[in-house]
Amino acid sequence: MKKTINSLLIFVFALFMSCAEKSQKPIIEIPKTDYRAEFNQFFASNRNSILSDKINEIQIDSLHWLETLYKNINYSTLWVSDSITLNTNGTKLLETLSDANAYGLDTRLYPINELRAIHKKIEQTENKKSRYALLSHLEALLSYEYMRFGRHLNYGVLDSLNKVSILPRKKFNINLPKYVQIAYEKDSLIEKLIEFQPKHKEYRNLQKGLVKFLQNSSLSTESIKVENFRMDSVKAVSQAKKALILHNYLTEEHKDSLFASALEKFQLDHGLKADGLVGTNTANALSVSPYEYYQQIKASLERWRWKDNWPSDYLFVNIPSYRLKVVNDYKVAKEYNVVVGSVKNQTPEIIDSLQYIIAYPYWNVPKKISLREILVKAKKDSTYLIRNNYEVIGKDKEKIDPTSVDWNEVNRSNFNYKFRQQGGSINALGFVKFIFPNKDAIYLHDTPTKSHFNRELRAYSHGCIRVQNALDLADYLLEKDKNRFTMDTVNAYIKKRKEKWMPMKKNLPVFLYYVSVEADSIGKITFYKDIYKEDKKLIRSLAINSN
Repeated sequence: MKKTINSLLIFVFALFMSCAEKSQKPIIEIPKTDYRAEFNQFFASNRNSILSDKINEIQIDSLHWLETLYKNINYSTLWVSDSITLNTNGTKLLETLSDANAYGLDTRLYPINELRAIHKKIEQTENKKSRYALLSHLEALLSYEYMRFGRHLNYGVLDSLNKVSILPRKKFNINLPKYVQIAYEKDSLIEKLIEFQPKHKEYRNLQKGLVKFLQNSSLSTESIKVENFRMDSVKAVSQAKKALILHNYLTEEHKDSLFASALEKFQLDHGLKADGLVGTNTANALSVSPYEYYQQIKASLERWRWKDNWPSDYLFVNIPSYRLKVVNDYKVAKEYNVVVGSVKNQTPEIIDSLQYIIAYPYWNVPKKISLREILVKAKKDSTYLIRNNYEVIGKDKEKIDPTSVDWNEVNRSNFNYKFRQQGGSINALGFVKFIFPNKDAIYLHDTPTKSHFNRELRAYSHGCIRVQNALDLADYLLEKDKNRFTMDTVNAYIKKRKEKWMPMKKNLPVFLYYVSVEADSIGKITFYKDIYKEDKKLIRSLAINSN
């Protein structure tokens, strides 16, 4: 027992002495290498070979962007961590480029697979010099793709709009290297990348809607041909159910019980009457693949990127939606159904400003319409011109009695007349006209033909825009303009059967645009038929640019 106690005391003493010796030893810190500073020095020293027209077989079309950026930040690096791999921003940038379709941009525009392959090779490379060389290339490429992606977000993908738009494009005034430098200095690179997007409310709503669309759509290229119910009602319903399942409006389990409500929702989402019938327009909309609808959203986002920011007050006619919006203080104050140009007589895109409202307007018939329509009717019916209040104006601007001309002897080569329809209830322009002078002689106007406003697709005019409740629009605009002329003036001249031009005090901007997909503030998307095939043309151009 005594021997055991002695052994224990010796052990405790030895342990105490050992701990004392350890506590007296100074703590030696191994100096930590600042790998990022070392890498930055490597990058700066080798910048001439790194920043070139081709980096890792990827073509650099705007080398001056990179040269200016890195010179501005003294050849520091943006995407590299202290452990000599991609930092958080670098990883997020790769993720953002991979998610380009959420912004309506084709991922094929960016060398994502190549960038990921370089990154993977870096992770597998132990030799420091080799690692630095690979990482330098990835650093420069990420900066370049950041600027390309930002420019695409803000300005659009296409370099030239000659084949897809007649309107002037906004100027790209962003100094990309300076923009990236400031974002880097504020430690907000990814946030600032997303902020490249246009400020248009219409764009922002649609991009939000695109994210929801991608969550709920398979982007399948499959399409199901749906027939009009008048041809075969049983077959039409069966096909419609399959199409609604494809578009995620129905499930196989509830294809019978929820068919009616799903069809009505689909109709509302495609600018159609929610009548629950598989009519021609509904059948055509159901026959489109989910991927085609995605392409339509892409085209609409691309269009918004071409446009300058709008003022607080304006008139906006979106041609495929057949709607006129009156915007006051950035909010929609009034909305009206409109009839736009037919496929043969398309309403062009226009940017202008409202200068006059005309009460009880004459209709000066364009020569093309005079020859193709009015003259043809006058030849068939000698009383047509008088019955419809048309005046005939000769080449010396004198009025001519319509009955004094043998219209059967008149043709395109000897037509030296102008037709002018007097104001009134049968006048093609109705009781009021809105003038924004433009080379195409397009304007807004009232109409005696009201039935077209009840149709789903309203492309019937010769190019000018017929407005439902046009007198209400005139009343609102004159009052908002604080004009000396009022609705009482309009009514007085209608009663007098006399034309009256009323100039606006403030010229209100007018935008006639072609955007086939819209979204509201919560991102609920509405698709419209591509009536003039403008989207088809744009989608083709975007596809060529992405290859």
